[in-house]
Amino acid sequence: METSTDSQARQAWKEVRASIEAKFAEMWRQPELPGMEYRSSKCLADWLEQADFDVQREPEGITTAFVARRRLGPGGSRIAVLAEFDALPGLDNAADFTRKPTGTAAGHGCGHNHIGPANSGAAIAAANAAAALGLKGEIAVIGCPAEEILWGKVALLQKGLLDGFDAVLTSHGDYQNGALSRPCVSVVSGEFVFNGATGHAGKAASASALDAAELAVQMLDKMRASSFSDVAVRHVLRRAGIMPGITPDETRVWITARSLDFDRTRQVYADIAGIMESAASSAGIRFRHQFISECRGYLPNDTLGHCLYAALQVVGAPDWSEDDLRWMRNLAASCGADDMLLDRKLAFYDQGVDYYGQDDGEISWRIPLGRVNWAYPQAVPIHHWAWTALSGHRASSAGPLMASEALTIAALRLLAEPGIAAAARAELERRTGGKRIDSARLGAWKTMTRHPESFWDGSWIE
Repeated sequence: METSTDSQARQAWKEVRASIEAKFAEMWRQPELPGMEYRSSKCLADWLEQADFDVQREPEGITTAFVARRRLGPGGSRIAVLAEFDALPGLDNAADFTRKPTGTAAGHGCGHNHIGPANSGAAIAAANAAAALGLKGEIAVIGCPAEEILWGKVALLQKGLLDGFDAVLTSHGDYQNGALSRPCVSVVSGEFVFNGATGHAGKAASASALDAAELAVQMLDKMRASSFSDVAVRHVLRRAGIMPGITPDETRVWITARSLDFDRTRQVYADIAGIMESAASSAGIRFRHQFISECRGYLPNDTLGHCLYAALQVVGAPDWSEDDLRWMRNLAASCGADDMLLDRKLAFYDQGVDYYGQDDGEISWRIPLGRVNWAYPQAVPIHHWAWTALSGHRASSAGPLMASEALTIAALRLLAEPGIAAAARAELERRTGGKRIDSARLGAWKTMTRHPESFWDGSWIE
């Protein structure tokens, strides 16, 4: 049921809707790699500053992060809204339903060009509505870089930049429309560097970095089924050589381990590190482990989930036009599907486990966190050129606009009714048993804060 407070939130959101949509397009046109989101971060920070938020840029030396605060008066709840804005390497594409690379280094194959503007716009609208109603408290936007390597929010959390908030809200594109209160997987990630000696490949090489890395991957494959079939382990080879006739002097293996059980994922990753080191020793070459990050999956919070679901019911499901639906059907056909399978309803999701990892999962174990999802067609794969294409087309806008308006309503309700945030905190304490949650490990600090380009060209040393 829509209340007078909700009506105030909706009116305030309508006043910023055009700016949100303009930012969708602007950020899609300037996709940037994780840790290198200079223009995207500035775009959002400037907008928030113009909307009377006090903006702290590059907090704690995290170059493309920001913390934007709108203080409404003493007392009241303190609400943080997360904003992501990084893109993915190798997923560039025109906003076309066929494969048309653009030649940029990255593409928005996860729709973060929507998340940053939708969430920031919700915070602006909620703050404006709260001020008009004379509510107390604070609305903040946390600019979160490098989500795609699950690094930025762990860094922000460890540096204390989320201290003192009563609740955290966010949104993301997926395959359903609704509010989430269910876990996703934990993730541990790092890179293993094998250093040998370069030379002519026609002469037997005794110190081939590539041979050592390939031996390590073979050993890993043998161990998967027998020792950790319950954990998803993925890898890529980096700096593995330029031409077959030259033995590369360095090869890198970037590995992620994923499962619902955080402690189990940690242990398997440690076992993998042992396998990598053993392979290097067997090959007689030097070896270095460069840790990237680890994070827990979501800790569910029904209190915030129901608050967001109630807000979604006020807003209604995404309002796609017939042109939008026709374009998405064409895109689905380009992906080899006969039916795009698009969710058209709203639901509260508190059963099952989501397949992805999110670095805001680490936040959710310390501060109550609620998330809204909007649907893309199931036939369009996430982390794929087609998702980039859809993210740049107007057909994609209805979902994040729904999420943004719902976040506005929910944020204003949290300010107007402090008991909701208190109940969410009590639920978090029940779910954790009141136990202190140890800090997640974080690596690559010097690289990501000073030389992020070296991370992406595979030359980073830390």
